[in-house]
Amino acid sequence: MKFVVTWARHKLIGYPLLKKLIKFGLVGFSAAVVSILIHWLIILQFPQYNLVGKAIGSLLGFFMGFALNKLWTYVDRTDDNEKYLGKYFIVYFVTFIIYLVINYYLDHWVFLNIIYISKVQPFDFVIFKINIQREVLSNIISIGINAVLNFIGTNYLVFRIKEQGKITEI
Repeated sequence: MKFVVTWARHKLIGYPLLKKLIKFGLVGFSAAVVSILIHWLIILQFPQYNLVGKAIGSLLGFFMGFALNKLWTYVDRTDDNEKYLGKYFIVYFVTFIIYLVINYYLDHWVFLNIIYISKVQPFDFVIFKINIQREVLSNIISIGINAVLNFIGTNYLVFRIKEQGKITEI
């Protein structure tokens, strides 16, 4: 196991953007789990507040993601004199609106269903349906799209390195 970790660490040194993407992904996954759990807990008690539950879950994920990204993912890009929360908020606000629009569209206009095909014997297939709420599935899809947009905005707009009047990205 130590060999694999050492090998991966040496490979990632040459690809700093990939390293940032992995860290951002871990932070984002943690924030997404919090967001989904909060949403799920709210719609269990108050099913009529589906979109509100998604919004509350997303906001809690936002603050968790900001803290972890600033302190871990982009620690080498932060400056004590720089204010990041405002820029971070703008990026996430824009992507949050996109997230809500996608959620609304998927909840009301697209019929989402998960069907898995499992091979039992040669040339014999069994189709079974996984019971998952449409609202939860649309939330998961929206979070995935949102994660890509957030990485682009966070990496290239919020935590960018300024070098003597020139801006460069890692």
